[in-house]
Amino acid sequence: MIENQNQQEETIDIKALILKYSQYWYFFLLSILFFGCLAFLSNRLTVPEYSVSTTLLIRDDNNTQLGAENLLEGLELFSGKQNIKNEIVILNSYTSTEKVIRELKLGLSYHQHGFFQTNELFENSPITVELDSNHNQITETVFKIEILNENEFRVLATTDDLFTYNLQTEKFDKTLLANIDLDRTYKFNEEIKSEFYSFLIKKSIFFNLDKIKKGRLSYSFKLHQNRKLAHNLINNIIINPINKETSILKLSIKGKTPKKNITILDKVTEIYIRSGLDEKNIMAVNTIYFIDDQLAIIQDSLTNIENQIKIFKQQNANLDLVDKEFGAFFQKQRLDNTLSEQSVNIRYYKSLLSYLRDDKNTNSIVSPTSMGISNPELNGLINQLLQLYASKGELQLTTTKKNPAYQAVLSQIEHTKNTIIENVRNLIASATIYETDLKNRINT
Repeated sequence: MIENQNQQEETIDIKALILKYSQYWYFFLLSILFFGCLAFLSNRLTVPEYSVSTTLLIRDDNNTQLGAENLLEGLELFSGKQNIKNEIVILNSYTSTEKVIRELKLGLSYHQHGFFQTNELFENSPITVELDSNHNQITETVFKIEILNENEFRVLATTDDLFTYNLQTEKFDKTLLANIDLDRTYKFNEEIKSEFYSFLIKKSIFFNLDKIKKGRLSYSFKLHQNRKLAHNLINNIIINPINKETSILKLSIKGKTPKKNITILDKVTEIYIRSGLDEKNIMAVNTIYFIDDQLAIIQDSLTNIENQIKIFKQQNANLDLVDKEFGAFFQKQRLDNTLSEQSVNIRYYKSLLSYLRDDKNTNSIVSPTSMGISNPELNGLINQLLQLYASKGELQLTTTKKNPAYQAVLSQIEHTKNTIIENVRNLIASATIYETDLKNRINT
């Protein structure tokens, strides 16, 4: 009985509320219309932001040696486990990022302006700008383009007190201060030039005058300073390991132009992989060149030995030449082979000594193992030197030359080089003595 009475009171209260506020129905209607319009405008005016990502495998000791690492023996110097943090630094370095910017031509950005939205265009702009690389340009200034007809367009740009930018040196010319107020009509492919800029505008394959006029579209472009653009890109790209157990990195970036961001991530990984292969290929090519040189040098010796064997066979037709220990001739042949090997070793040691003394590119150093020289001590020292040079390269990307850590690595490099030089000198001396002894034994 009491429950029924409470339900009746609640029903009466709800009806009373509806009757009380129904006289303000127009406020509710206006609110619905207002927030509906607000949602519509927000949807039309706001450009959605997308997140794209990719993964990159950093190969370690657990991986089988494939590709360039297995091209020749001795390239195992590159098979050591790589530090994930170091690889992240390399991926996110200014050097790599500026390569991405140059190869994708991100220094020039294009935008399309409609009634509601402004969108960045990537590889689909109806106009393209060709800059005169021999002329200073204006950076971070928006040049607005209004298409008038198939042949003409209007350019508008305003800026105050900006230094012009040298495209070749990638530095600002502080002797020339730009103040421009441009509003002029030009034709496509016509040179647009002043003391502050020089470029021309062309129609691309995406140019469609009917679409431009129907959508009341206008366009703009801006030239960016590469260093500043690289800084922004480094901050936008997030690189993290997927987990602690694997050596897989996840690269992600957010932005309003997904196609552009996908292309950027693809190029970042491409440049990283390419740089690693370049180092290995240089090593392999130098190994091949060195071997070719040695083959050319000993070719005459091999020809002479073959001629001697042929003559010996003719003079001793009844002898069984299968027994390699038979007679003084085969003893001399073994000594000749040993002498050839020793001569190659000495040439390698001298070549290595020359690279270290002249401070040449360490990528040109051929490992002892690739020359068939079994010397764990020398091989370990060269491996250590290459690792120190790798550390030096990583520090150059993130610190200045005055940094104590950088100076410490330089000191370690110098010490290791001196140790290798002393080691190689001793090897040359002992190998030369052995070579002389072999020559004396052959000639007696």
